[in-house]
Amino acid sequence: MRYRCPDAVQLHPFTLENYQLVFRHYADIIPVAGQSVTGGLWEISEADEGHLDLYEGYPTFYEKYYVDDIMFYRMCENGRDFELPTPGYLAALLEGMDDFGLSIADLNNNLGKPHAIITENEERLQQAMKMVAAAQAHLMNGFEV
Repeated sequence: MRYRCPDAVQLHPFTLENYQLVFRHYADIIPVAGQSVTGGLWEISEADEGHLDLYEGYPTFYEKYYVDDIMFYRMCENGRDFELPTPGYLAALLEGMDDFGLSIADLNNNLGKPHAIITENEERLQQAMKMVAAAQAHLMNGFEV
């Protein structure tokens, strides 16, 4: 974020109610009543917003949405199907969560608590990938959003 948006100021974790994290190779959030997604909140300049728009592929790949004064992106309806992220992409997402003090448990909650089988000896990235895979399987097996 700091690379793409040099004026950005890291604020604090923020919870967006009635959304759930999914992956369409890239992160996306979808409306799901009763779920929530916690992530990092940044204050950005207009110039930073322009940089983010280009990076996120707005308005072709992602669209902008607002809750109160908080802007966020969601993948366009004609975007990709549910698909697992690459390990490198997921590792970068986990690093961003770390920056805000968020944990693997927060990722599990963001995914709608998929109840993947996780052992204490597994590396965090393996745990995260299992949780993502379990959540994606749940969505693709008839869970309506």
